[in-house]
Amino acid sequence: MTSFLTASEAEHTELKTDVLRIVRTGFYVAVNNEDTTVSLMNFIRDEFSKDHHQYPAVILAYYAALEGLRGRHASNPISKFIHVSKAVDKMNEALEKAPGLMEGRFLRFSFFHQIPGIFGVGGKVEGDLKETIALLEQRDYEFVGEKIQKDMIDYLLRTDRLSLDQRSRLEMLAEELSNKP
Repeated sequence: MTSFLTASEAEHTELKTDVLRIVRTGFYVAVNNEDTTVSLMNFIRDEFSKDHHQYPAVILAYYAALEGLRGRHASNPISKFIHVSKAVDKMNEALEKAPGLMEGRFLRFSFFHQIPGIFGVGGKVEGDLKETIALLEQRDYEFVGEKIQKDMIDYLLRTDRLSLDQRSRLEMLAEELSNKP
């Protein structure tokens, strides 16, 4: 199992591979669907715990991103602020648990780069971008498969935050993945 997980997280993640697949797949739908966001958060609580501190880092990162989506979907500005603030704290906790977690770094980057500076996350965006690219360049597809990594690369290429060097490196990775059988 991958080195960024503690032994107990690796064991839990191995036992819950189907759950991780559901979370990963559901997250893409949740981005544009409030009902899916809420139901996926409930699913995670039912599968793991009501206490998010007990979640494996990868699940906590997704849960935090879902909390951020609740803020995005909320119509009340106060609710938006509360959900996004909670999401920021949970996302930071996930990366404290597992700093080398590719999905966590990517999810935090994609979330933090979209929220205003009032949340105090600007200092993490550039670091998460650099770390995500470095992790993608390792070409390790054991825990995060090629399709998910290709999706990450495509997303990063659509942002306006890349240097010319970063863009070139990601384009090379994208081409490699596109040429795989």
